[in-house]
Amino acid sequence: MGALDGVGIFFEPKEPYKWQILGAATLKGILAALLTAFSLVVTMRWWAAANIGMFYGLAMSLVVYLAKGGPKSGDAPYVIPSGIITGGIIGFLVLKWGASQRELCLVRCRKNLPFFKQ
Repeated sequence: MGALDGVGIFFEPKEPYKWQILGAATLKGILAALLTAFSLVVTMRWWAAANIGMFYGLAMSLVVYLAKGGPKSGDAPYVIPSGIITGGIIGFLVLKWGASQRELCLVRCRKNLPFFKQ
């Protein structure tokens, strides 16, 4: 998801550091996903997971925005909203993927271990 967030830099012909920005956006997405994953529980609703992801996406976007010079850079309309949207999608996907993996693990445990009780 982070790479999708940063791929828009290739539409800017004057930007000399395209691959570095793409790498940083990918790392930003990975960090937001990890923070979100460690903050979620399986019983959480999808909108709460998306909100947590949006919060971490906003936090990561603010880091990038302030590192580029804040208001002087003029990148706020691009960096911050895309980070919030990407974070929300990451939160939703991490919750759905994590819940499905937990259910798969429980099914395997019940199948292989007859004494396993939830």
